[in-house]
Amino acid sequence: MKSWLLIGLLGWLLGVVSAEAGGVSITHVATELRGDTLYVDADARLELFAAQREALESGVPLTFAWEFVIEQERDWLWAREVASQTIRARIEYHALSRLYRLVWPESEESATFTSLVGALEALTQLRNVALGPAGDFPAHGTYRGRARLRLLLDTLPLPMRPRAYFSERWALTSEWYLWAF
Repeated sequence: MKSWLLIGLLGWLLGVVSAEAGGVSITHVATELRGDTLYVDADARLELFAAQREALESGVPLTFAWEFVIEQERDWLWAREVASQTIRARIEYHALSRLYRLVWPESEESATFTSLVGALEALTQLRNVALGPAGDFPAHGTYRGRARLRLLLDTLPLPMRPRAYFSERWALTSEWYLWAF
């Protein structure tokens, strides 16, 4: 009897941990010079915490930002920033239609998904983002890039912000992903 109780308690604890699991990390970034423009592709892994899923399903949109910084390495001085770009995306849930909508505000593009998994997958697979003209990246230079994906807490409704700022369950920011080219 005690062993079944212990197994049940352990299973419940593991269920609570997995229900609360969340996090974000960049898995791959690649740059390519095509024609007269430098493009970047990026992939990430993103899992929302239960508090974020609950807020989203209650009608609170979540805004994420992809941040890219390209620097040119120099021998005698610190690296020089050549290009930087922030790309925002907002996930919304519409309760009446039971659909998730991913909106890219800068380009005014949007897509609709039947599941949160589909919306998160589209958010975490960024393709063909122009970082700058080829003239900003001379062929003789060595460059390094940094990329990260994060949840923008300052876009949450004002009453939610204090709790979000001080809660680890709302801190969804990846480490900087570094690569050289």
